[in-house]
Amino acid sequence: GSFREAVRRLYLSALLTLDERSLLHYDRSNTNREVLATVRNNPALYQRLQPIVEIFDDVWYGIHEPDQSTFDHYRAAVEQLEQDTA
Repeated sequence: GSFREAVRRLYLSALLTLDERSLLHYDRSNTNREVLATVRNNPALYQRLQPIVEIFDDVWYGIHEPDQSTFDHYRAAVEQLEQDTA
């Protein structure tokens, strides 16, 4: 499949998971920078989420197709975020 689409789905899954855990309010109309701004008062979460947002932006909006290694790194970062916020 498409690693680019898989990155998108992982990103959305992470946002929805954080919303379910009341760590952020997911609003489809917010930009990714606005999403980050909503968690600035939680430095640990901000630190975990920032690289996830940056990679997503680069892949999705920069239209860069990630390779297997990039995708594996991204998936691990999202899984770690979800574990750390459980």
